[in-house]
Amino acid sequence: MADFFNILPNSAMLVLLLTGGVVLAIAGWSWFVRRHSRRQLQLAQQNMLVSALADVQEAAILVDANGMVGFINPAAEKILKYKIRSARGKHFSDLFALIEPVTHNPVPWLDKAKRNDRPMLRHALLNASGLNEVQMTYTVQPITYEDASQPCYMLLLRDQTELYALQLRLDHAEMHDAHTRLLNRKGFELRLKVAIDQVHKHGVKHSFCLISMDQFKLVNDSMGHTGGDVLIERIADMLKDEIDGRRDVLARLGGDEFGILFQEIEPSVAIRAAEHVRRRLEQYDFQWNKKRQKVTASIAFVPLYKNLRTPNRILSDADVACRIAKSRGGNRIHIYKPNDQEILKQQGTIVWLGRLKKAFEAGNFRLVAQPIHPLEPAEFKKPFCHYETLVRLYDENNQPVPPDEFIPAAEAYSMMPRLDRWVVSKLIQTLKEVTQKVPRPVFAVNLSGQSLDEPAFLQFVLDEIQTAGISPGMLCFEITERVAIHNLELAQHFIETLKGLGCSFSLDDFGTGVSSFGYLKSLPVDYLKIDGSFIKDIANDDVANAMVRSVNQVGHLMGVKVIAEYVENDRVIQILREIGVDFGQGYGISKPIPIEEVIRNHVI
Repeated sequence: MADFFNILPNSAMLVLLLTGGVVLAIAGWSWFVRRHSRRQLQLAQQNMLVSALADVQEAAILVDANGMVGFINPAAEKILKYKIRSARGKHFSDLFALIEPVTHNPVPWLDKAKRNDRPMLRHALLNASGLNEVQMTYTVQPITYEDASQPCYMLLLRDQTELYALQLRLDHAEMHDAHTRLLNRKGFELRLKVAIDQVHKHGVKHSFCLISMDQFKLVNDSMGHTGGDVLIERIADMLKDEIDGRRDVLARLGGDEFGILFQEIEPSVAIRAAEHVRRRLEQYDFQWNKKRQKVTASIAFVPLYKNLRTPNRILSDADVACRIAKSRGGNRIHIYKPNDQEILKQQGTIVWLGRLKKAFEAGNFRLVAQPIHPLEPAEFKKPFCHYETLVRLYDENNQPVPPDEFIPAAEAYSMMPRLDRWVVSKLIQTLKEVTQKVPRPVFAVNLSGQSLDEPAFLQFVLDEIQTAGISPGMLCFEITERVAIHNLELAQHFIETLKGLGCSFSLDDFGTGVSSFGYLKSLPVDYLKIDGSFIKDIANDDVANAMVRSVNQVGHLMGVKVIAEYVENDRVIQILREIGVDFGQGYGISKPIPIEEVIRNHVI
């Protein structure tokens, strides 16, 4: 959370912090210099500064080079619980202390200011009379009086407690399921990643259980969705009783799926705990509105091996093992083993490897483009000029294969770099036909983490652009927040290199947690794409609405354009306009269009 305040641009936030009164005071000194004698000038300067600082919202504390307080304004009196007559002449350390949020060391703000190392804006914790670690932003400005041998220094403080509390609430909402108050999938993946690192570095023994209800659809059909919600709540409470809350991690991963991370225990002990959970569910007799329903669950048990590298892979393996348990009638546990032939068969390794290879050889991939359109009413009426490029796969009968089938398969078998290369090459060759220069169309391309991890991929993109001779400004590369965070240094190099040519960048699937804001300041992107899960609920979910507003506000303060995905209807468009989101993308604006049709609209 502390990093949140650091991400705001210095120029923008300095305007917010240095309110009109301070600016007028500084301007006024110049006026007095020309019109008063030197003896009168220093007093006039002091009086004007005091007058200007009286009404500003920030707490202003003026100290000399030795740290002795000469003046505090009313806002500072209120925070520090000191009147100016009591504060004047004391060392600032007798009144307050600024503390580094991470190290909890004192902030040497005055020493840095005297070395001319003055922060434009920083975040710190304030300790003072009756206050302990209050969230603050601060800046320091030198004040030079006429005939003074040394400058004084003005410290400006702004209380950020309310904003900090709001961010904590948003962060909690982002990581937790609102219905059960358990961790959600995103929050659980973060805990799972920590567990994986412990396995790799220290050999700690953890195990993961995926619990999927067998009769949940039947409950919804016979008792209604309200009955289904009640069942989920009761299952969540039951599972809380079955784990060691001091050690284990419980989450709701989906509609009728739960996850348990058994930590620091032998797999043999964890499997017994999982079996106890299975029996407890089997014995549960759910009753609702005079109806009864027996409940069972299929459980996948995955010991965390050292060769399991990512949370996504573990969740994927557990999903396959869970499907096997269901295919055998449910109400059972299936233990994942890396070389389990049944799991390999369920994953469809041989089938999908063959299908993808054949698709590349036969040229069964095609490109479509979905407009990303300005939401401002006047701009909304103009023709499309910004698109996201999407890849589609067609089978032997020229029927489309859903992307959520072949994309995960390509990721699982490390074929995404080949697919990304095909998309980049095909798009760039197609863009050679574009002759329209004003406005120049922009086409965004999604890049996988596997491609960014390839050392040769960046050079491939550079070579394709140079060979085709197209304007790099027509290309925008999209990377997900998760991919960027996974290898921040590599992502920074990739972005900076291509931006140097004129390409733009978009950060896809952007969340609104503090970690998101913290990493954003390190990535020189041009667009933020808000996670579509927030957009589709924006009309009915106050938390989703608040998250969208938060991302939009920070994006604009940083000079970044904000894009909303999953814009499905006019109601969502209107809400996004009211918030001030720049662009929208979704079926409410346009379905994906074959790339050939799109290009024809940009040929003069």
